[in-house]
Amino acid sequence: MRAKKRLGQNFLQDDHIIAQIIQLVRPEQAQQIIEIGPGTGALTDYLAAADVPLTLIEFDADLIAPLSHRYADHPQVTIHHQDALKLQLKQGPYLIVGNLPYNISSPLLIHLMKQSNHIERAVFMLQKELVQRICAEPGVKAFGRLSVMLQHRFDCFAALTVPPEAFKPIPKVDSQIIELIPKQSPTEVDLNSLEFIVKQAFAQRRKTIRNNLKKWFSDETLLALDIDPQQRAETLSVSHYEQLAQHYHAHH
Repeated sequence: MRAKKRLGQNFLQDDHIIAQIIQLVRPEQAQQIIEIGPGTGALTDYLAAADVPLTLIEFDADLIAPLSHRYADHPQVTIHHQDALKLQLKQGPYLIVGNLPYNISSPLLIHLMKQSNHIERAVFMLQKELVQRICAEPGVKAFGRLSVMLQHRFDCFAALTVPPEAFKPIPKVDSQIIELIPKQSPTEVDLNSLEFIVKQAFAQRRKTIRNNLKKWFSDETLLALDIDPQQRAETLSVSHYEQLAQHYHAHH
């Protein structure tokens, strides 16, 4: 199968890297598994070997027939020709695995974060720069909207870096594995409010939090939440954003 550029496809083909990824995934410990974007099945063979219910979500219609043929003798494998952005998780918890196409990574991660109560663990291959952003600590330039949203619901761990040569075609960037583990008791926050506040706060990164949020928060309110109005968005902690979202939700 030839990878399709418009779908952001790069197929994994390095056996040594695949073995390392499977060690991180630990499919034999899962109750049920979802693989997003199985492609040509590089990881799927190992996931299917765990002999637990495995659902494959594949957007590329041309891959459905080869995948169906390949796993015809595996009754525990179900294949859905579906857009992962429309995936609705039910009856979890799931181990979710995927070599995510670069062009949908961020919206897909947010979509899954909103359903984290159905997720046991997630192990994804992403662009390395994206993994660094997700795992960034407050105070560094990489810390941004995705860092806050995902760290609100998950403990995020950057793992194995994967060189471009492990793929066909060879991408122009390094990839990295990220492990996301849902927090046992995340702070109670309205997610739409959190998403809104985070978006506004980072809308103009060079401005102070006072300027970016002045329509919704007075200096007094910011100070009451232990936030210096002169701070910039990337210097606030995730819990600061949770508090801002709680306050916004309560007053709007």
